[in-house]
Amino acid sequence: MAGFGFTEEQEMFRREVRRFVQTEMSPGAAQRAKREGYPKELIKKMGDMGLLGLNLPAEYGGQPADWVSVGIAMEEIARVDTQAYHIPIQIIAAYLVLQQGSEELRQEWMPALIRGDKVPCLAITEPDCGSDAAALKTRAVRDGDFYILNGEKTSITLGSQADMAVLFAKTDPTQKARGITSFVVPLNLPGITRTRFTDTGWKALGRSSIVMDDVRLPIRYRVGDEGKGFYMVMGQFDFIRVCLGLGALAAAHTSLEEAIAYAKQRNAFGRPIARFEAVSFKIAEHATFIEAARLLCYRTLWLKDQGLPHTKESAMCKWLCPKIGVKAIHDSLLIHGHVAYSEEFPIEQRLRDTMGLEMADGTAEIMKLIISREIMGREFLPY
Repeated sequence: MAGFGFTEEQEMFRREVRRFVQTEMSPGAAQRAKREGYPKELIKKMGDMGLLGLNLPAEYGGQPADWVSVGIAMEEIARVDTQAYHIPIQIIAAYLVLQQGSEELRQEWMPALIRGDKVPCLAITEPDCGSDAAALKTRAVRDGDFYILNGEKTSITLGSQADMAVLFAKTDPTQKARGITSFVVPLNLPGITRTRFTDTGWKALGRSSIVMDDVRLPIRYRVGDEGKGFYMVMGQFDFIRVCLGLGALAAAHTSLEEAIAYAKQRNAFGRPIARFEAVSFKIAEHATFIEAARLLCYRTLWLKDQGLPHTKESAMCKWLCPKIGVKAIHDSLLIHGHVAYSEEFPIEQRLRDTMGLEMADGTAEIMKLIISREIMGREFLPY
């Protein structure tokens, strides 16, 4: 990316992923988006293709890759399915936490996740705290060789169909960030109740709440030392924000392509509507914004590949891309007119799914705080 392009290997990888998603994922994508629960057989196909183990160790079944290639895969998947790419994102995030834990835990979970036999979720958000993760209230109390978990996690992506949760809980309530510990929680344990939300978008992903009532969790499921959970996570998940940004841009790009094709063949006042500036200029603007934001995303992943700081850039991606994506998809719908307002067309579904990205993993306001902090320093943060 230093030369403003992908390597030959990365381009070959893009073509391979594009062939797979066009053959295996594009058919039925519009129908899947409206159903509850993502099809397990398709998750398995993604695993067989290697898309669930990108940039993860080979000893667990992972595939060697760089972060730019991870972004390429997420973008290509999202071009045809606005929900499926969240699954490999969750698996990579789970590994980034589990690498701080025992080899026994990694062997128990990572091969099954990478094959697509099991599905993970990240359980951080709670009813009273979202971006302020240090304020979480879920408790984990040591009881011999067990921890007793009590509390509620909410707005958990894949929470209704996940087999395990990477969960963060307070082991020392007298501390803030230093009192948080991370755990792997099998979601079939007694005392766990899950409630699925009826959402505007992301229906197949099954956002839900997870309530724990005196759940007895063996101590071996603790990841790392007590009190290290918060610092284990912060900075590790910057890649998620970039991938979510690429997902928003991919949905916008597909919608814009459909709007261009429609504008060329739809006639009004004796000529194609593409010949009206009100339409063509709108398309030109969105094409420019999407391309500029893509460059920001891939530059950020390139920085991560080089081991360089990229927290500011990842926050920029997460703020900018959903904003651009929602506007582009909305205008693509308007170019189509009333026909695209029907559920028979996929644009309305992409709009609803992409709106969810404006909140996921931090709102625009939180991203702007991060950007401001990185540019000017903590002492100049607004309050």
